[in-house]
Amino acid sequence: MYSWYKRTKENNQVRLTWEEKMSIAGCNNGIISDELKNILSPNDNPPIGWIIPIADIWNEEDYSVIIDIKPKSEEVFLCELDKVIGFSYYGWSPIMLRLKLLYSDTKKEEIDKESFIYPDETEIIYTMFYLYGSFKDGKLTGTWNPPFGTITALLFWPEAMTFFFEQVKKYDPYFLNTDLKVISSIKQ
Repeated sequence: MYSWYKRTKENNQVRLTWEEKMSIAGCNNGIISDELKNILSPNDNPPIGWIIPIADIWNEEDYSVIIDIKPKSEEVFLCELDKVIGFSYYGWSPIMLRLKLLYSDTKKEEIDKESFIYPDETEIIYTMFYLYGSFKDGKLTGTWNPPFGTITALLFWPEAMTFFFEQVKKYDPYFLNTDLKVISSIKQ
């Protein structure tokens, strides 16, 4: 669930207070399509990558877009939408959201999701999905909604994979240098 939260100063900290639900998708009232309209020029056509710095734009207006990852759970998992990074093809766009993890593994009784203090430290995480939307000659086309049903796979051609990799490398290079263990059935 996506919501607008008002940002106010309180004892040298930022308090976030729930205002209303909002949508990031959709061509009529989605924040992605609204912000894309502001950056598209008549010469813009797919395939092309784009970046919308949501937190930079809306924090100046004293707002944050907060995502309640587990709205019906006993566990609180809240993130601030930092950036929307997309790569548009004709008809559809894979999207990557850069999120600031505010609270996770927190019990409902420990935090009021309607009004809370922004934590001193946040962690960056990413999620991805795609939308049925693109643009032609700088004008939005399609619904800009996610698919409904069981299809959840993302498809990446080389230019989209390169674009997303380059954005993570630019904003969070440590993501690409994390030590990890790999198992495989492939003999080497």
